Amino acid sequence: MLLRRISQHVKDQNWFAVALDFIIVVVGVGFAMYGQAWLSERQQRADMAVAENAIQADLASNYLHGKERVALARCRKDAYQAIAAQLLEPGDAWTPMPRPVSDDEVIEQILSPVLRSPHRIWGSRTWDAELARGTFAQMAPERRGRLDSLFEQAHNVEGLQDDILALEGRLKPLAVTTTISQSDRLGFFAILGELDIKSATAELISQQMIQNIEAVGIFNPEANGVEAGVLGEFLKQFHERGRSIYGTCYTPFEMPLLNALIEEPN
Repeated sequence: MLLRRISQHVKDQNWFAVALDFIIVVVGVGFAMYGQAWLSERQQRADMAVAENAIQADLASNYLHGKERVALARCRKDAYQAIAAQLLEPGDAWTPMPRPVSDDEVIEQILSPVLRSPHRIWGSRTWDAELARGTFAQMAPERRGRLDSLFEQAHNVEGLQDDILALEGRLKPLAVTTTISQSDRLGFFAILGELDIKSATAELISQQMIQNIEAVGIFNPEANGVEAGVLGEFLKQFHERGRSIYGTCYTPFEMPLLNALIEEPN
């Protein structure tokens, strides 16, 4: 209808009416674009809020995994040193060293592991996906950069973790009583050396990641429906399982970002 009216005004050479119709069209299109942009921005803010909650949960998860990896460093070093010393002994006879293993294994293995590092999920799939979608375009550049760097560190630890597990699998022959030649002992010693480098690197990155997460901060779990008592009980069971698997060398670790939430009230 508007186009017919403009055509009629042009035919009548009513230029004032043509100009007025043109202004109406431009203003209408402008308001429509502004409204669409406003709705889009509002939806983006809502999407970012949802993603932010998921990211905060991932930060807490990576914080726990980093703390665990660092806390197990002493157990790991003691085990490596004991195996290295036995590999360098003269003779071919090999007797596996006793090692505490919990009775409630999630995955039952036929061949006992000689060494066992925890296998965890690191990083944030939500961050990777939403960053690619542009969900965090409105996030402060400094925070976005710090989070991106932090989750990159977590992915690096995950890659090292996979390498460590593969190398540990190559030490399976050391889990049984057998004979091992001196040349094979040197081969196992070389594997242990690779494990030492990768494990030490994972521990170093984990320590840096812990510091970065503490600098960025983690959400209040109670605000996301997590009760302090539930969190405290989870950490207690987590430490009990660690002690059952790794023995007395396992030392429960502190989590400063969450301690205030799980302390018993006076």
